[in-house]
Amino acid sequence: MINLLPCLIRAAMLPLLLSLAACGNLDSGKFVALRDAARQIDGSAASSFAALEQSARDSAVLSAPDRKVGLEGFPLVNAEGQPYDLSGQLGKVEASLDLLASYAAALAQLAGAGGAADIDKSSQDLSASLRRLQGSGLSVSTANGLASAVDAFGHARLTAQRKSSLRAVMDQAQPGLEVLALEMQRVQQDLQLYLTDISLRYLRAVDKDGFRPAYGSWARYQGDLQVAAQLADFDRQRRALDAIGKEMRAFPDLHRQLRQSLDDSGKRIDRLREFVDEAKRLRSLYRALPSQ
Repeated sequence: MINLLPCLIRAAMLPLLLSLAACGNLDSGKFVALRDAARQIDGSAASSFAALEQSARDSAVLSAPDRKVGLEGFPLVNAEGQPYDLSGQLGKVEASLDLLASYAAALAQLAGAGGAADIDKSSQDLSASLRRLQGSGLSVSTANGLASAVDAFGHARLTAQRKSSLRAVMDQAQPGLEVLALEMQRVQQDLQLYLTDISLRYLRAVDKDGFRPAYGSWARYQGDLQVAAQLADFDRQRRALDAIGKEMRAFPDLHRQLRQSLDDSGKRIDRLREFVDEAKRLRSLYRALPSQ
């Protein structure tokens, strides 16, 4: 009599064995780590940006000239007193981080055990992120470079060879990621300058003669505590912007190391550990920011 149990076990294991063979001993864990860190950065950055927008609104009120409010309210201005589009600048960074998070998630699906439906969903999410980034005012050259990577990912789901698909997608994406990092570096520098400006405006306001109560009074103590808390918030926002900028600059090099590891499984990926650690630091900074 034939023992059916071993046959059933082999039959049940066949899809898994075929999947592993298609992956070619692909280490999907590093792509999962990239996905999780990118998501963490994306979420933490959104909260950090909300804190920056609140500080900007407070600064606009604090430094407003002595006039009637009017319909314009308290517009944001830069150091030269010119209108400043903070939401536009933040929108570019937010859309860029969203794209990187979607791209990292798509790579993880392709590298892991994601089925055709999962990979197709990741491709759709990535396309949506690219459209959002294009709508944020990103330069045409950067958008075109990233669009080619999205197209490559769309074709990747048609093949069972995951490692070959990853190679093709990542090779297409590398130039666009490098251009994106350069463009976002300029935006980050602009945001840092703006944060410095509103910090200095705040200091000029609190240092005006007569602004602070008499030294030694309880009111002076309470007021100075509020000033110290605000300065600490400015410092956390500055460090959060630094961390976000650092991660965006590091992404192309990390991506290159991951791509090279597909050809050399023993290659060290130092950037991945740094990327994950920085994501954790950013999350701790976000938690320390005041709720809006």
